[in-house]
Amino acid sequence: MNTDGHRKKANEIKCSLDKLLPDKEGKHVASIVELTYGLLQHLIAYGMEKKYGRHLNTHVGLCRELRGLGEDRIAEIF
Repeated sequence: MNTDGHRKKANEIKCSLDKLLPDKEGKHVASIVELTYGLLQHLIAYGMEKKYGRHLNTHVGLCRELRGLGEDRIAEIF
């Protein structure tokens, strides 16, 4: 997926999250967690492409890649 694809997908996921939040009764916790994880993957991929000219299209090895680029804080959060 290219940079624009990651940005567009992140925006789509954010729109879905906006429909589920706030979730005061906790009915959608699992969906919110899954959507948030996917949103973060796309935002990280977008940022890595913009800043470093590369990214992974998978979460496998993502934290290791981020640490290798000196992005320890983002790796910890993810």
